[in-house]
Amino acid sequence: MWFPKRVSGGVARVPVLPRKIAAGVSVFAVTRSSHAIAGIVLLVCIPGVVATLLRFHYGNDLILPLLALAVMLGALALAAFRTSAATLVVYLVIGSLGNYLFVHSVLANHPELLPTALVLINRPESALVLAGTAGRRPLPAIAWGIGGFLLGVAGTGLAELQLGITPQFGNGPAITLANYCAIFLGLSIVQRSQRRQVPDFLQLRGETRRMEAVRTTEQRTVALLHDTVLNDLALVINGPDVLDSRTVERMRKDVATLDGAHLLKAEEAATVVAASDGSLRNQMTQMVSDFQWRGLSVEFTGDTGTVARMTEAAVTAAVGALGACLENVLAHSGVAAAEIIVSTTHEFVTWTVNDAGAGFDPAAVLPDRLGLRSSVFRRVESAGGTVKVWSAPGSGTSVLFTLPLLPEPVPSEGAQS
Repeated sequence: MWFPKRVSGGVARVPVLPRKIAAGVSVFAVTRSSHAIAGIVLLVCIPGVVATLLRFHYGNDLILPLLALAVMLGALALAAFRTSAATLVVYLVIGSLGNYLFVHSVLANHPELLPTALVLINRPESALVLAGTAGRRPLPAIAWGIGGFLLGVAGTGLAELQLGITPQFGNGPAITLANYCAIFLGLSIVQRSQRRQVPDFLQLRGETRRMEAVRTTEQRTVALLHDTVLNDLALVINGPDVLDSRTVERMRKDVATLDGAHLLKAEEAATVVAASDGSLRNQMTQMVSDFQWRGLSVEFTGDTGTVARMTEAAVTAAVGALGACLENVLAHSGVAAAEIIVSTTHEFVTWTVNDAGAGFDPAAVLPDRLGLRSSVFRRVESAGGTVKVWSAPGSGTSVLFTLPLLPEPVPSEGAQS
């Protein structure tokens, strides 16, 4: 997701991760850090045990302690690079066995090392504490760390008891556990605080889209009511006492349009009208025929058949906006002729509706007038287009609106060959 951030000279867009993903990234990063520290502890233990045993001339007993450390490092590597609940269990089980083997092999023939080498003996046990977690929540990591601590203490104590040595537990693993739990507990507190103070941008985006959909539906409904009910009422009020059959049939179609709830739903913008589809041309032909029957002469010029790469939303907006423009010419211009000019580029299609009628002052249009505002501007803008109006009293009116076309499809290699 991208969240706009204002900077000097414009607007930059900076990435904002969804809250759950961001929380998971934080926990994963701390887990990786724990694994790295555990690996360093085990690696530092290797020269320590070598130096200790060689100092007392016990070099022949190095194989088993080094093997135990190598086994623990292998299990840790598996948990670090394939972090999951299963690999963490493997690390704790194999690591506790490695810790037991390490303590037993170091003290088996040399129990006198225990007082001086207690820090060395406790290092593999400290590495077991730094297990991390496989999930997005930080609190389960504390449970994994306590489990590693208990397994390490059990392995060390068991090895010392089997050798007839009074168990001695240093402070290193306990201090490691305390720091480890404090870090993950603090991370949990921070995340809880952020959930209360920082908004969920995904939820905000969803709510914004929902509100935009509601607003678009309301605008479409207002435009539809204006083009049907209001126009029909004006015709009934200002028309003849007896309506002819064609007028009655048009009013029945308007009623059927209002009854069709699917027209009030947002069209799928990705639905493309094929080049061979005559939907736009047929609707315009019917619309022009209706207006000509009502006494308005309409002349088309330009590219009148372009429907390729137009969405259903754009076709609906174009037909509705043209009908509203012609309705305004018939009702307000005082002339009986209008011209529609169509032009296209690779990216846009533009319609211009001209009349040489009475004209008006666009700045003087009252806010409660719905004609151009609802039936043209909002309808076209909801489909991604733009509208411009030029008019002045006594100078006629020109309405230009542009709608986007979808990008041309890239021909495949097979089509080119």
